[in-house]
Amino acid sequence: MLRHNVQAALQPGMSDTPLCLLEDYRLEEMLRSPHRFIRPEPEAEQRSALQWRHRVQYAVSHAVNAFYSLDPEVRKEVPVQYLLEKWWPRKATGFESVLHYWDVKNKITDELSLAIAMNDDLKHPTILFEQWRTELPTLSMHLSMIFQAAWQPEGWDSLLIQKYMVVHDPNVVEAFQHMVSVFCWEAFGKLPGMIEIYCLLEGRKIRCIPGRQSLVRSMDYIRLIRDSIPSIEKVDSDQFTVQDKARVHDEVDRWRSETEPKKNWLM
Repeated sequence: MLRHNVQAALQPGMSDTPLCLLEDYRLEEMLRSPHRFIRPEPEAEQRSALQWRHRVQYAVSHAVNAFYSLDPEVRKEVPVQYLLEKWWPRKATGFESVLHYWDVKNKITDELSLAIAMNDDLKHPTILFEQWRTELPTLSMHLSMIFQAAWQPEGWDSLLIQKYMVVHDPNVVEAFQHMVSVFCWEAFGKLPGMIEIYCLLEGRKIRCIPGRQSLVRSMDYIRLIRDSIPSIEKVDSDQFTVQDKARVHDEVDRWRSETEPKKNWLM
């Protein structure tokens, strides 16, 4: 079991409020759908898109948590479809149409079942839907993350980190990879052995194997985000102005074009 330097990872409420705290879920909401800053959608359409995606993510997260909370032998007798149905939205409110509601439900059910089946060899999660916080001394900040599922497969001395997303978003995928790498290095003294991201509606599985070179890039990315977002320890993500969000996208795009790293993604 991975234990090295685990004291650096603190559950919320166990230490004083940090000078600067970056939370993964707030950053993700800022990074989604950059096109809306260029061609703003009507406010009603933005709310509708957020509503159905959030409701589906809620169902997926609860289903994954419930499934992996079961004993491995019990999981064989409990279809993930049954658990997903328990939390799935009962009405099509917030979806584009009734047809869209059923298309999303069928696709998510199929892809989540497939993802679960592919992970049949994983028995007991090391971390399951827990929020953790760690200090980044070199950046004078704290980093907070919600880990959906983290495993230490037999024979590994590092973690396999998994994330289940409803809709693929390259900005969110990139941010998650960088945040996980930095978090694990600072909190556990080791990079994750592998990061897996399931994008369910697209049926995509993205794998990343971090290394020392990519860690330098990840640190630069977190520093960029810290310097681009004003007062991130005081302002909720939905209170940032359009200009604030656009600046974050512009800075990330500029930084990405300047660094051009070697590819380490396995699609």
